[in-house]
Amino acid sequence: MSYGLLMSEQPTFAAFEIQPDPVEPFDWLGRVLTQFAVAERAIGQLCIALDLPIDKGPLSSLQTLCNRLYRSSNKRCQTLLKRIERWRSFRPLRHLLAHASIMVVHDNAGNSFLLTRHLPLDRYDVTPDRLWTRDECQQLLKVASSDGRSITDQIRNLMQTPALMSALKQPDPGSSPG
Repeated sequence: MSYGLLMSEQPTFAAFEIQPDPVEPFDWLGRVLTQFAVAERAIGQLCIALDLPIDKGPLSSLQTLCNRLYRSSNKRCQTLLKRIERWRSFRPLRHLLAHASIMVVHDNAGNSFLLTRHLPLDRYDVTPDRLWTRDECQQLLKVASSDGRSITDQIRNLMQTPALMSALKQPDPGSSPG
């Protein structure tokens, strides 16, 4: 008995709709937070290289760093500043994701969503629960990955330019010495 197809037989294929892969919530959350942390680490390394204090963590001197980048007329400094400012704009979202519980929920049509829930910090905290579509999850991961990679690369390139690093080490005009 042969189990192969005869040349005269045509194979049949069943038509079915391919659903996009669902977002695995903890994998997505971990990847997003990792990319935000990659940028934070690079920013902290630049602060250390510029002799800025980091007593309260790598972002202790973030505003001073931004002021120094802003003060510079170097195009690379301005590009890095813009990227850092975009990264900073996600701070409330980073906080939400770092402290949220996460679950998958489905609507009546069978679409899946991620739901992030946040316990209030105090009775005045109004941090909202958030429902995430698959596209929103992918977009946030894309932005976080792009920012993490870009900030890291730009900082590495700045740190390899001694004249620029020397200029950035100069204290802001009117600031008091450490």
